[in-house]
Amino acid sequence: MSFHETLVTVATFYNEPEFLLARARLESADIECFAADENMLRIAGWHSHILGGIKLRVRESDAQDAVAILRQTAPPDHL
Repeated sequence: MSFHETLVTVATFYNEPEFLLARARLESADIECFAADENMLRIAGWHSHILGGIKLRVRESDAQDAVAILRQTAPPDHL
C-alpha cells in the first residue's frame, strides 16, 4: 500500500446512522475509511440527496474487499 494511494468511493449514504454503521464494519475489518462530504449531511440533512450524500472512501487497494464486506452486511432492503 502506497502512502499516496488513490482513494475511491465504495458507497454513498444519505443518513448518518447507516454511514456510521458501514464505516464501523470496514474499520472492524482493518480497512481504513475516509468520509467525503460528511459535514454536508449535518448542515443540511434533509437536502442530503441533492447534495450527494456522504461518500465512504477507502484506499484503492482495499476497495474490492470493502465492497464485498458492505454487500455481505447490508440490510436486506439495500441489496
